Amino acid sequence: MDFTIPCVFCKYLNRDSRSKMSCMAFPNGIPKQIQELRVIHTTPFEGDNGIVYEPLHETIDYFLYFSGEVRE
Repeated sequence: MDFTIPCVFCKYLNRDSRSKMSCMAFPNGIPKQIQELRVIHTTPFEGDNGIVYEPLHETIDYFLYFSGEVRE
């Protein structure tokens, strides 16, 4: 499975796993609602172990990439 945005920019994503999409919040697999962008995981979501999306780098607003405002 391909990594979906914004998970790929989250510091909690398990980058060692190629077989399933998982992270510290969802070690057994990121829910479909989040993978399919029906839920943006910046607020608590059931079963997230108290962990929500945090960007890889605090100084970069990755959501600007999602909206098409930044192209480099």
